[in-house]
Amino acid sequence: MTIVDTVADAHYGDRTKMAMAFADLLNAEARALEADGVDVIQFDEPAFNVYLREVEAWGIDALHRAIEGLTCTTAVHICYGYGIKANIDWKATLGSEWRQYEQIFPALAKSRIAQVSVECRNSRVPIGLLRLLDGKDVQVGAIDVASEEIESPDEVATVIGEATKYLPKESIIAGTNCGMAPMRWDIAFRKLEALGKGAELARKRFA
Repeated sequence: MTIVDTVADAHYGDRTKMAMAFADLLNAEARALEADGVDVIQFDEPAFNVYLREVEAWGIDALHRAIEGLTCTTAVHICYGYGIKANIDWKATLGSEWRQYEQIFPALAKSRIAQVSVECRNSRVPIGLLRLLDGKDVQVGAIDVASEEIESPDEVATVIGEATKYLPKESIIAGTNCGMAPMRWDIAFRKLEALGKGAELARKRFA
């Protein structure tokens, strides 16, 4: 869905057909990665938060086409976007609570995707919405990728602790809100160190 949203179509004339064509290409790449020994393959779908009706209409089907035939763990990451002005301006219009997940989580919960990655640190996503992902493993974003401030292990553990109120502990995977490729390496590594220490602290605190 996200590729379709960012590529001009001068051939298909139909968003669903175009999405399925790209899903087939992604599936071929995913199968090759799995053959090389990759254990987890994650697809990024930030557009799921924009085209809510299309998620159920054909977005989930496109994801299923992309993971067809895979036996490794599959995941999907859906966030509200970072960095570019269009994302920042859009998020400014969403109010004090970002509730798009409320509409798409039930569809994801019924899907064949094994894991869902959600931004939780410093976002306006009501963390109680995680209960709508019952039955899935959830990558709980406990690191803010829009800030260079280094989280403390306690702050990471606190986010994970909030998630345990709505998800079984064994279903929680500590993660970041999104990718950290634009960050300086030293900051990214310090954040990942805090993530590891915070996850260890959470295991002890919420055992």
